[in-house]
Amino acid sequence: MRENIFFLVLVFLSLQNAFALFQPVEGIEDAELKRVVISGLNPSLIYVASTNSLYKSKEDGTIFKKISVFTDEEIQHIFFDPYLANALYVATSRHLYRVNQHLLRLFTAPEEDFIYTAATHEGSFYVGTSSGLYCAREEVLNWKKLSRLGNHSVRSLEPSKKGLYIATSRGLYLLGANNNIKRVFVTREAEDEESTLLPNIVKVDIFQKSRVWLGTTQGLFTSPAAEGQWKKLYVEGMDNLSITSLAQTKLESSTLYAGSSKGLFKIDLKHRRAQQIFEGLSASYVNWVAFNSQGTMYAATSKGLFQNDYFTPASCHSVEKVLEAEPSIEEVQQAALRYNEVHPDKIRRWRTALRCRAFFPRVSLDYDKTVTYDSGADRYYTGPRDWGVTFSWDVADLIWDIHEDDVDTRSRLNTQLRLDIIDEINRVYFERVRLKHEIATSTFPEEELFHKKLRLKELTAILDGYTGGYFSQHKGVE
Repeated sequence: MRENIFFLVLVFLSLQNAFALFQPVEGIEDAELKRVVISGLNPSLIYVASTNSLYKSKEDGTIFKKISVFTDEEIQHIFFDPYLANALYVATSRHLYRVNQHLLRLFTAPEEDFIYTAATHEGSFYVGTSSGLYCAREEVLNWKKLSRLGNHSVRSLEPSKKGLYIATSRGLYLLGANNNIKRVFVTREAEDEESTLLPNIVKVDIFQKSRVWLGTTQGLFTSPAAEGQWKKLYVEGMDNLSITSLAQTKLESSTLYAGSSKGLFKIDLKHRRAQQIFEGLSASYVNWVAFNSQGTMYAATSKGLFQNDYFTPASCHSVEKVLEAEPSIEEVQQAALRYNEVHPDKIRRWRTALRCRAFFPRVSLDYDKTVTYDSGADRYYTGPRDWGVTFSWDVADLIWDIHEDDVDTRSRLNTQLRLDIIDEINRVYFERVRLKHEIATSTFPEEELFHKKLRLKELTAILDGYTGGYFSQHKGVE
């Protein structure tokens, strides 16, 4: 019995954790995904970029359609216009495009340059390349190179109230008013690649606008207020990981999410601890992370796009909510044991009857019919007909009954069969609960949804078979 209770506790805990599962998003052909962005003005509008294809969804991320394929160039970054709800910008290795109803080319990199990123800030476009930063006013598009940055590669751009943060191979710069450029963070190059410190991603905190996060090849750095006061944030569990993306949700004020080459991490900023999020996430390389306004997380990885709404404050994530219309596991177990006649009460009844057996005597019923032969008359005479009843006791049965060996043998067989049935009931019951929750909280294509609902009915039929129909007769069972 202890083993069964321990098993149920483990299943219960695993069930709670299972609700944190990432779900793969269907409808995207490519596996290697670079970016996923969600419009802040129209949350149902989501774009996903692979190496050379762009996908669009207007159905809250449930249905994606490929809208563009880029030949001989790779998509490096995508971002929305902060003032136009449907305007998307795509930075490929060679060009910058605006995607609205049509694909409009805005910038072409010089022959030897490679584009890494792009951004808009205060009415200007900025394009970061392998040999510096180019900029142009949106209404003129007269491109020029910012010579004060030199020919250093630009990997990430982040607009802020203070100016435009520029992450380069030489450090982090801030482009302020009057095109004033100031280096606020210095990188470190070393012969040993593991010791090289280069910025990968810069992000302004959504709660404290004066705070800036810098994801590097050597972990996470932060600047609480003034430029130049940068320090490394030592986080237990991910100190020196190479960070590829940073994201926050307004639902959690003291949490930062970091994508890396080693997986996705949830950083507790108060306690400086990192927890890896991996349930259902089959890829270890996370290129980009984004949240919608409801807290649904999207992760663009090396093995596709994954979705997770575990962090939204929805009551459907509680075990009690899922099980409120279902019979409890204990009720199903008891019904199955009684229907299959392997309930422990059966053995107890056997042993009680065996203890009482010694007090009951053996009863023998006799019939006496005497036949006499008369040799003189050469005939038989029938005597009186007598009935007799005999009672006998075996006093030794009061101490030990030989039938106890039979009960012990049957008890062992009964116990083994009971444990087998309980194990199967537990497996089917909790698989059904997980599947029911998955169907209720996730979105699937019509064909996949059909198979999942069919599997749900199959699991219900199995439980009915073990309980003689008790399970589906329970009020509320779907």
